[in-house]
Amino acid sequence: MEIINLASSSAGNCYVINDGHSYLLLEAGINYKQLVLDLALKGLKIADLDAVLVSHNHKDHSKSANDLARFVTVYGSDKTLEKITGKKQVIKPNSWNKVGGYDVIGFDVEHDVEGALGYIIKSRATDELLLFATDTKYIRYNLRKFRFDYVMIECNYDDDYIEQIDISPYLKRRLINSHMGLRTVIKTLKSLDLSVCKGIYLLHLSDRHSNEDKMMRTVMAETGVSTYVCKKYGGVR
Repeated sequence: MEIINLASSSAGNCYVINDGHSYLLLEAGINYKQLVLDLALKGLKIADLDAVLVSHNHKDHSKSANDLARFVTVYGSDKTLEKITGKKQVIKPNSWNKVGGYDVIGFDVEHDVEGALGYIIKSRATDELLLFATDTKYIRYNLRKFRFDYVMIECNYDDDYIEQIDISPYLKRRLINSHMGLRTVIKTLKSLDLSVCKGIYLLHLSDRHSNEDKMMRTVMAETGVSTYVCKKYGGVR
């Protein structure tokens, strides 16, 4: 499975997964014109997308969802989709849903907006399994029964760093209560079956409160799995 990062930060999030048979857009958090351009730079166009899957309705995850819905079906929770006027389909939580060439389970996450979901995504062509979890302080569910080939997970902040710097109590509370830090990422990954995992992709790093070198090295050392950081303006390292 190919994972393409178009944008990953509080300014906008957008990814493409490709199993060789079907393109799925994960998140639509950049403006439509920029998305068209970014896809073109990858040799893709909107018509190549089989579906769009959005985690929640904050603009850095859903900015172009309504524009995309003119041409391709957008999937998400009922709350995420309530202001979308074009093609859309509600994800039934905790059960398999057909989304383009993929089967998807949506599960509730711990964020500060109603209807936010994480996703378990299975390619019907290759049987590869991917976990996508962003904008959540932790995952409440035991996902040990799934053998993930890939994990895309938020690693928003470095816990050690925010404990050392002068940060407003409000911002610190919001970080801790709605986003996932490095310590929780490690704990979450260790709770999963990563025996066949080919890659872990760290998402949505904070500009001010993250350390991508430390995060990448720590996750790889703790899991033994190749680890990549999705960069703010696209691409991975």
